[in-house]
Amino acid sequence: MEPIAPRPSAVTAALAWVALGILALGVIGAEAVVVQSAREMAHLYPEFADLEAPLVTAALVFGVCIEAILVITGLLVWSIRHGRIFDRAALRLVDSLVIALVAATLVVASTLPFLPGPPALVLAVLGGIIAGTAVTLVVLNLRSLLREAASMRLELDEVV
Repeated sequence: MEPIAPRPSAVTAALAWVALGILALGVIGAEAVVVQSAREMAHLYPEFADLEAPLVTAALVFGVCIEAILVITGLLVWSIRHGRIFDRAALRLVDSLVIALVAATLVVASTLPFLPGPPALVLAVLGGIIAGTAVTLVVLNLRSLLREAASMRLELDEVV
C-alpha cells in the first residue's frame, strides 16, 4: 500500500540527524562551560558562592532535558522516514517530548528565586519561560493533530 504522504528523502533525514547531533554536542559543551564558569564566578564573587550548586544543578538538569528533546526528535524523524509516524510508539514519543519540554520549562522557572543578577537576567529567564510554554503548547496542538491523523489512518486501513 502506498503511503498517505511522501516520506522525506534519506538525505533530508540524515541531515536532520546530523544537525540534531551537532546540537547535542553543543549542549554537552555548554554544560561543561557552565560548570567551569560557575567555579570561576564563585571564586571572583564569594558572596554568591552559595548559589553555585543550585544554579549549576538547574543548568545541568536543563541540559539533560534538552538532550532528551533532541533524542526524541531524532526518533520522530526516524519514525517519519520509515512510515511509522502513525504508530502508537510515535504517539508515546510525542508524549515524552511534551514531558521533556514541561520539565525544561519548570527547571528554568525554578531558577527565578536564585537569580542575583541584573533585571535583564530576570527578563531573559522570563522570556525563556514564555518560550518554553509556547513551544510546549504548540507541540500539544501538533500532538492532537497527530492523534487525529493516526485515528484516520487506522480507520482507512480497516476499510482497505
